Amino acid sequence: MHPVLLLKPLCIVTIAVVAFSPTTSTAATKTATFQVLATMVSDCTIISAPNIDFGTVGVTTANIDTTSVLTVACTPSTTYTVALDAGTGAGSTITDRRMASGGGGSLQYQLFRDTGRTQNWGNTTGTDTVGGTGNGSNNLYTIYARIPPQPAPAVGSYASTVTVTITY
Repeated sequence: MHPVLLLKPLCIVTIAVVAFSPTTSTAATKTATFQVLATMVSDCTIISAPNIDFGTVGVTTANIDTTSVLTVACTPSTTYTVALDAGTGAGSTITDRRMASGGGGSLQYQLFRDTGRTQNWGNTTGTDTVGGTGNGSNNLYTIYARIPPQPAPAVGSYASTVTVTITY
């Protein structure tokens, strides 16, 4: 017996190669817009309030004067006043401020708004404060300080903390 050859149909697959040539495409562009917003409000800040240091003091038979410069800034057209309180020394008032020592001693000093040292700098608006209208830049205010003649207190270090307040 002869082997029977079974023939399977042969499938021929033809692959067609289609050559693609690069096509020229143009890039598309889309745009959008947005806003940048801010609302300015009336505002003030105390940029700097440097310490007032009289240095080493002995017997005070004459005025001992020094200065410091306070720097504030306010937004344009903002009216403001700058006030100084009496300080932390026991018994201090605007016209008679006191530095205190750790031993309970007291040393009188004064703070003024003018070079002649005749106008106290206090905290009553319209009476003994300074102020102005903001321009967006720093505004400088000199604090004219004085230790007047007085009986010498006990030897030691004296200090007082004065609070600056800007009202707008």
